[in-house]
Amino acid sequence: MINIGRLHHVSICINDLEATRHFYMDVLGMDDAQRPNSFNFPGQWFNKNGYEIHTIFKEAAGQVSGDAENIIKPGRDITFARHLCFSVDSVEGTVQTLKEHGVELIEGPRDRGDGATQMYIYDPDGHMVELVYEPWDWE
Repeated sequence: MINIGRLHHVSICINDLEATRHFYMDVLGMDDAQRPNSFNFPGQWFNKNGYEIHTIFKEAAGQVSGDAENIIKPGRDITFARHLCFSVDSVEGTVQTLKEHGVELIEGPRDRGDGATQMYIYDPDGHMVELVYEPWDWE
């Protein structure tokens, strides 16, 4: 058995360094993280609360940015697809910040069924991002 620790990072491929920086730092409130000097290709690292998002710019990436087409199946909605999820401390504050930055909610806010509230957005490259408020984490 492998004894794993916390999730360390997620890497995503991107098309626009500045739009991505704005989204992850200004909208979501992440911090700029230093990349090792050996990382001599275009990209960025962001961190918050012990986890990181690593970006790889399109010219260095081995994949296209964003996700494949999201095909909605009967009885499901757009959220039944690959996504990143971040916890947030306020539904109202999150919705207000998204509006201030012109980020459209694609789903929610909605009750998850256990007292949590889910909201879904896209980052500038079409990666789906869930923002979840779990009140018991902030009491």
